[in-house]
Amino acid sequence: MSAFPARLVSLSSLLAALVLYAGPASAETVTLNCPGTMAVNYSPGMTNTPRFMTISGTGVFGPCVGLPLGIISADYSGVAQGTTSCLTSSTTANLTLKWNDGTVSTLSLTQTLNTRPTGQVVSVYAGTVTAGRFQGAIATATLTLAQTDLLGCFTEEGVTATAGPAVFTIVSLL
Repeated sequence: MSAFPARLVSLSSLLAALVLYAGPASAETVTLNCPGTMAVNYSPGMTNTPRFMTISGTGVFGPCVGLPLGIISADYSGVAQGTTSCLTSSTTANLTLKWNDGTVSTLSLTQTLNTRPTGQVVSVYAGTVTAGRFQGAIATATLTLAQTDLLGCFTEEGVTATAGPAVFTIVSLL
């Protein structure tokens, strides 16, 4: 057997082995829109004076619409940090979505838009899925969180909690 056919057979065997043993692909097409509700706590409380704070939140999202079809809901938990007040906010968030099929996505988001009429929180966050299912996908979150203590912004303790509707969108087209 000459050297050329032997090399061709070796190369073919190597390619076949790579195809057979490469393992699952890490990326998948995703176009999900998941409405839901969330509740957040502010520490220290949110006042009219901007200050650094930690914001922790939880929520439930679904029914999700889009692809993949088996994803219909998610539980949310996360933490945001940054300078915040009843009038303005600049935060980054790290959060986890645990999907109904048991898989998990970790997201890193930055606040891109916010308005705070009378202490209500209306914000848009954008970023990416940094780990887990849908890694590399683009992620956005839109929040409209109401607080019932309208004078809380004027107190020393401040507003310590808000809650309301939110929507997560995750997109990655292969």
